[in-house]
Amino acid sequence: MKLLVTALADLLLPLVVYYGLRSAGAGEVPALLACALISLVRVGYGIVARRSADPVAVFVLAIVLVSLALFLVSGSPRALLARDGWLMAACGAGALATLWRRPVVFTLGRMLVARSGHSAADWDDRWRRSAEFRRVWRVLTVAWGVALLACAGAKVVMAYTVPVDVVPAVTTATWLAAVVLLNVGSQVYLRRPVIKRVVG
Repeated sequence: MKLLVTALADLLLPLVVYYGLRSAGAGEVPALLACALISLVRVGYGIVARRSADPVAVFVLAIVLVSLALFLVSGSPRALLARDGWLMAACGAGALATLWRRPVVFTLGRMLVARSGHSAADWDDRWRRSAEFRRVWRVLTVAWGVALLACAGAKVVMAYTVPVDVVPAVTTATWLAAVVLLNVGSQVYLRRPVIKRVVG
C-alpha cells in the first residue's frame, strides 16, 4: 500500500504543480522546470535518507539531468516533456533485458509473496525445477516490456506534437491507463486454468 501511495504521489504531484503554476500565471518553461525540480529533490532526498545511491535513483537522476541539458541546448520545453517517455522506454528495455536471468515480473511477484509473510523459497525452487513456471514469468515480462516501450513511444510523440499545456495530463492519463490494463491483463492471464495450475 505504501508503495502504491508513493507511486501515485510521484505521478500526480508534478501534474498538480504544473497546472497549479500555470493557473497562477507562470509560463510553460518555469512550470516544467518546477516539475523537474520536484523529481530532483525527491531522488536527492531518497539518496540522502538511505545514505546510498541505488541504481534506480541514479538512473532517474540521470534522465532528469539529461532532459534539463537538452532543454538548455534546444531551449524547447518539449525536451522536458519528453523526459517521462525516455524514462519509460528505458524501463521497458530494462524489463526485456532481465529475460536472460530472472525476469523482473517474477522478481516483483516473489517480493510481494515475501512481504505477505509467506516463504519465497517455494518460488525459488519452482524457478529452478519448472520450465513451465519460468515461461509464465517470461511471457508476462515480455508483455510488460513491449507495452512500456509502446507507451514510451506514444509519450515522446505526444511531447513533440500535442499542445504543451495538454501534454502533462494526456501522458499521465496514458501511463495510468497502461498500468491498469497491464495489471488487469496479467491477472486474467494468471487466472487461466492452464496457467493457474503452473503458478499455483
